[in-house]
Amino acid sequence: MAISVEYSLEVQAKAEKLWDILTDVESWPSWQGAPFVKLSAPGRIMEGSTFVAKLGGLKWNLAVTKAERPRKIVWVGRRLGLKGVHEWEFNEEEGKTRVTTRENITGWMLFLIYPVVKKGLSNTDEKWLADLKARAESS
Repeated sequence: MAISVEYSLEVQAKAEKLWDILTDVESWPSWQGAPFVKLSAPGRIMEGSTFVAKLGGLKWNLAVTKAERPRKIVWVGRRLGLKGVHEWEFNEEEGKTRVTTRENITGWMLFLIYPVVKKGLSNTDEKWLADLKARAESS
């Protein structure tokens, strides 16, 4: 069993700016409301970074598996009975950037909580993308 969501929108900002905002995990609470973020090492996340974040109401242990500035970042999250893969892609053209976020969650626990996770994941990812756009266009 799996849940997959994908959202995309255009942002009036360069890909580098969006990358810098998203990889500064410690600043997430100030613009997207993640109430709990803990990095294993201070600073910006990069390939190999690990961190803990409360996303969609659940606490996740996250590891960055791909970081290609400013085009793509992927992290894998694990918690009891669930594995999530979250990908961000930035395609810049003429000073504006198409941002796409994709997330796929698998695991035996989905059998028990599928409706709650599907709704929460959709709401969280769509809001996160809108919050990233608002943050990038306001500064």
